[in-house]
Amino acid sequence: MLDRLTIADSRYLNAQTSDAYVQSYCKPRGLEPKTLKLETKDGRAIAHWIGDPDAEAVILYCHGGGYTQPANKGNFRYLPRLVKDMNSDRSKPSMSVLMLAYTLVPEAVYPAQLREAAVVIAHLIHDTSRSPSKIFVAGDSAGGNLVFSLLSHILHPHPDVFALKLEHPLGGAFLISPWVGFRTDYPSFSSNATLDLLVPLALRKWSAMFLSKANASDPESDPGTISGDAWTEACLNHSSWWNGMHTVVSDMFVWYGGYEVFVDSIRELESNFKAGWTDGGGDLSRVIFLESAEEAHTAPIVDTVIPGAKKGDAQVLIEDWFKGRLQQ
Repeated sequence: MLDRLTIADSRYLNAQTSDAYVQSYCKPRGLEPKTLKLETKDGRAIAHWIGDPDAEAVILYCHGGGYTQPANKGNFRYLPRLVKDMNSDRSKPSMSVLMLAYTLVPEAVYPAQLREAAVVIAHLIHDTSRSPSKIFVAGDSAGGNLVFSLLSHILHPHPDVFALKLEHPLGGAFLISPWVGFRTDYPSFSSNATLDLLVPLALRKWSAMFLSKANASDPESDPGTISGDAWTEACLNHSSWWNGMHTVVSDMFVWYGGYEVFVDSIRELESNFKAGWTDGGGDLSRVIFLESAEEAHTAPIVDTVIPGAKKGDAQVLIEDWFKGRLQQ
């Protein structure tokens, strides 16, 4: 189905992230929307609070959807439960989520989404007086791509985005099934083709639109092989790119499923990322790449929309990781 879904179809079928926030999160709970709208000299951004805006720790969350699709019901079920369960232990710092409603493709293209994420991080640091150690970044799929892009930007400023300077590393980053490369010829695209929802054609179209490389006369056509850059294709970076990343973020947790079409690209990233992290002086024990066998794309989130499904092992592991970071 995804290979036939056009942008027009998507806009018709799905509420935009800001509308979904109201419809899927606020209204069912009788809550007033808490929306952050920023307009600064460096750019604009919109983000939505899930939880208390005054919480001690905050997760900037970037949703998935190939940069072309809004946040989905799974996001608005998974994240509120995460916030609720994380705040059940009052001996630990309070925590909330701030979901970035980044501008979708094709209404805006790279690096617009990176700029919007940077605007929110700058606000959290400079306008809320939070220490970077109490700020976490997280995302699924394309949102994971954006998180890696943001971390890379802090270490290696993108020439078209204002630089971010941190006095201390961010508290941590967790990524679920991150989209770390745009190639669709990895063996896992064939071996896991019947096990995962993602299809190569849709991924090629979305990446081309994101990078302004789509066919101008027919943007929905197959663009063929697409290449990005160091900020958009994390798996292609030499290990040296990641030297010093421990000064940007104190801990990394990357979850992915063994049934994903992305599995080969994430494994490729793992090797180079860990080498660069340690070569640059980072402690390897603070980097976790966890592959869950027989799990598909964004399973911890997808599982929340299955009626009667219990909290899965991956969801518990992510919560335990967060609890450990909040105690530091």
